[in-house]
Amino acid sequence: MECSYYMCSCELDFLMKNVDELNVEVEKIYGQIRLIENSIRTIETNHLAHIQKSIETINKVLWSVGFMLFAQLVMTVKSYIVG
Repeated sequence: MECSYYMCSCELDFLMKNVDELNVEVEKIYGQIRLIENSIRTIETNHLAHIQKSIETINKVLWSVGFMLFAQLVMTVKSYIVG
């Protein structure tokens, strides 16, 4: 069957199927984007708070160790000066 029109009905059916398939793919991509956004939001709200708490604990330990080393240094210098 040969069509004299610019596009025959068989070509339009093929194009419509492609458009429908593309729309389905676009919807799948939008769904995946939404999942990624939710994952990022979860990381920002939950995991970062736990990481920050861990860093604060490490920071406290480092300051404590630093203070103890400084105190030991002061006592060592005092013992050398006093004799």
